[in-house]
Amino acid sequence: MKEIFIASKNASLSNYLYLILDEIYPDTFSLGSEFSESVELIIIDSENISPAEMVKYQHDIPTILFCFELSPALIQYTTQYDINGIISLSMEASDILKTLQVAMEKDIYYNEVMIGMLFSNKANKMAEKIRSLTERENEILILMMKDLTNEEIAQKLNLSVRTVNAHKGNIMRKIGSKTTSGLIQILLEYSADFRNSL
Repeated sequence: MKEIFIASKNASLSNYLYLILDEIYPDTFSLGSEFSESVELIIIDSENISPAEMVKYQHDIPTILFCFELSPALIQYTTQYDINGIISLSMEASDILKTLQVAMEKDIYYNEVMIGMLFSNKANKMAEKIRSLTERENEILILMMKDLTNEEIAQKLNLSVRTVNAHKGNIMRKIGSKTTSGLIQILLEYSADFRNSL
């Protein structure tokens, strides 16, 4: 039996995911209760663990991302870290099985949908635009996504309302969005960090 560790902030999801894996690939895995050197495969819950938090799990151990649905936001993980594959609830059991088998051989496997996203010009250009934002712009965006007003953002970051507005203008220009709701929709679709910050 190979020991796996499921990195998630949601214990119910970890148990559910383990049951699914055991059904697809019976009597192959045992679930480790904590991350240790004996772990042979890591599954990271991309719905709850942000790309920035993944650093603590990068130990030359095969790593698979889990998500509910495949989305361009996952590109952020694959470009920053060594990921052996991605599994989602929307995938066929055969694709999940193939991803697990290939990862255990320390190789990489993505299904056709994910390959399409990884090589999508639009997704890669959008990821580049999001990476071009400054640290201050990122802070302001997170507060915007938490539905704070310009005045509340200014107070929280010890800035003037005018400065907050100037940053928001720069953000809109860099991302190429005309409305705040459009901007937030883009960030939720293309950025795992912003999606997980909510």
